Amino acid sequence: MRFLKGNINRKIKLLFGFLVLSISLTFLVNCKSNKVDGVEEKNRVDTGSAKDTSNKNKTESKDSLKDLSDVFKLHYDATVIDTHNDFLYQTFKRGADLGKRESGIQSGLPRFKDGGVDMQVFAVWIPGSEEKHAYAFAIEQTERLKKFEKEYSDIFEIAYYYEDAISVLNKKKFCGMMGIEDGAAVLNDIENVDKLYNAGIRYIGLTWNKSNRIGTSARDESEGRKNAGLTDFGRKVVKRMDEIGMLVDVSHSGEKTFWDVVENTKGPFIASHSNCYALNPHFRNLKDDQIKAIAERGGVIMINFLDDFINEGGKNTRVASYYSKYKSEIDKMYSENNGDMVAFNMKRYQFMKDNPIKGGTSLDDMIDHIDHIKALVGVDYIGLGSDFDGGIIPPNELYDATCYPVISARLFERGYTGEEIRKILGLNFLRVLKQVCSKN
Repeated sequence: MRFLKGNINRKIKLLFGFLVLSISLTFLVNCKSNKVDGVEEKNRVDTGSAKDTSNKNKTESKDSLKDLSDVFKLHYDATVIDTHNDFLYQTFKRGADLGKRESGIQSGLPRFKDGGVDMQVFAVWIPGSEEKHAYAFAIEQTERLKKFEKEYSDIFEIAYYYEDAISVLNKKKFCGMMGIEDGAAVLNDIENVDKLYNAGIRYIGLTWNKSNRIGTSARDESEGRKNAGLTDFGRKVVKRMDEIGMLVDVSHSGEKTFWDVVENTKGPFIASHSNCYALNPHFRNLKDDQIKAIAERGGVIMINFLDDFINEGGKNTRVASYYSKYKSEIDKMYSENNGDMVAFNMKRYQFMKDNPIKGGTSLDDMIDHIDHIKALVGVDYIGLGSDFDGGIIPPNELYDATCYPVISARLFERGYTGEEIRKILGLNFLRVLKQVCSKN
């Protein structure tokens, strides 16, 4: 009897030990699952596949949005990324300083901070005056950004890979990355693709408005001047980009060039700053079958803020910018809130609703393009590529880079969930960056 009793006691102790071990392991697994790739909120990054919904219930419970205050808090907690900005051209043209809030400039580090922007892909655009030595000019522009990195090293750092971007975001620094706008920078030397990659370039927009050695542009194809698509050299370029982990950007590419890219690449590709042809038949916008092709590859279409790409004839209805009209009121709201950006945005957004500008292009007009892509292929393939500081006239409510929170607010009012807003703000692009531009 004593033997049986001792045996039972040992079994109970053993079972209890297994129970404690099981609880401990569950606790450790749950702790680990609260971090994704080492990024904690504010910059929690879901880097799974575009169709992965395993974390949906967790995200939805965290981002249960009740009002605009919740939305603005989400915005400043989210990872906000813009994939196309021409600030470097303003540095070349007028000596603009990335670290200062300069008049006549739409972005820069102070405005990015106020707008909750965490990461910007700076475009190296090749102006016509520099076309003959486009490669050398592109390298000079990358050096300009690296100079800013040294000057503002306490708050700004350049990323060269996905892992770098995550590291920079974890440090709470502003993250920069570089892309080329116009493959003319490659000249006629395939080795320049690798050299540009080594200089930090992580996407190449194959053409600008003018066709080049790589392929035909959307403008030239639409006007019937050229319709050749990718050249033999262009095919070599996109294949090499695929091999080394450089994103192919089809914004500005003609339709024939676009479909040649589909045929000659394997991985995801992007449109760094493009809108929807179905809503505005501008040669720079993407047709529905092109949007579907990008989504099928797991790429992203980043919405451009230029009024003429948003609305048909948008440039013909332009009005004075919202800030120029209400500068004193907005500046007063900003100063009164002592750095509380949620409070400031609550007041500014309500002021905008109470004092709408007549005429011009509205934020709603731009959100229509996001709605269209969502209806066509889903929310996983949408991002933001403003084209700020590229000479654009944006929607009335998006007068500069401080206004990104307004986009989140309007998406919420259109019925977008917290998870969907986070994806559009940056997670969709990070997913593609991880797949194409990782160290391994």
